[in-house]
Amino acid sequence: MNPVTDQLAALRRMRSEGRISEEEYENLTEGIVASAATIPDHSAEPREDEPTPASATLEPLPRPSLRKDLAANYVVVLFLAAAGFVVASSLGVLSWLVSIPAILLLITTLFEGWRKVTLTGAALTVVVMLIGFVASAADTPDPTPAVAVTLPPRDPYPPISGSLDIYMDQITDSWNTVDGAPQITKGLTRHNETGEYDTFIYRFGEWGRLAGAYDPETEAIYALLVTGQFSAEATDQLYLHLCFMVAPFSQECFDSYHEHGLDGGTLDDFADIEHEAEWILDEDTWRLQIEGNVMAIRVFGSDAA
Repeated sequence: MNPVTDQLAALRRMRSEGRISEEEYENLTEGIVASAATIPDHSAEPREDEPTPASATLEPLPRPSLRKDLAANYVVVLFLAAAGFVVASSLGVLSWLVSIPAILLLITTLFEGWRKVTLTGAALTVVVMLIGFVASAADTPDPTPAVAVTLPPRDPYPPISGSLDIYMDQITDSWNTVDGAPQITKGLTRHNETGEYDTFIYRFGEWGRLAGAYDPETEAIYALLVTGQFSAEATDQLYLHLCFMVAPFSQECFDSYHEHGLDGGTLDDFADIEHEAEWILDEDTWRLQIEGNVMAIRVFGSDAA
């Protein structure tokens, strides 16, 4: 309670009880009021152990007003920098969480008295950038992950320059591509030779045969020979099998046999006649020989011709 108020209340009570006169009441009241005026009022002052209100220490943020020392060049540079942040974020180079605070930070430098705001914004921007960097580093995959690389299958029969581009393992399938006799129905007989190439042979009964020369290291074939007697109907089909071996599905191979080998005729035209012919097809040399009603066709690669 206030002591002055208590004293005045006591005087009013004494006056109402007749214990003091009206004149005494007024004199005493004036004395109490005069005494109270000389006593300093410490009720509004903060105590030493009480914290000072925050509003008494924080300076209010000045109203936004452009700096008077702004130069046109500075404004242009600031605009270009802000545009750079926008472009970088649009392209995915920077995060918008970095670009937007950076642009706002640049804008604060235009106002008078906002230096503390600029410094605070700069600190917050650095913190955001560090958090983003740590997060991206954690999400970055191992730069050298174990990746299963599927290589294209190796060609088991790569072309070899100078050969007929056919291998020993392909003879049976390529020859038998042509339907009808003669067909290869068993294994080839191989012979080791003293020269550069080894040889093989396959007999179609007593009337015909297939032979050739091959490189024993690569199994690539460099020369082929087919022979057949006129008395066997299948002799007229030998050239078809040979074409499918060295030039699969080539109409030019068929045509060149009739045009150059048989002079545009048929095999029957050369019965009891000796005949020889030679022509080049795709760098391979073809030779046809007819003697004693036996036909022989030889094909040489460029390294064996």
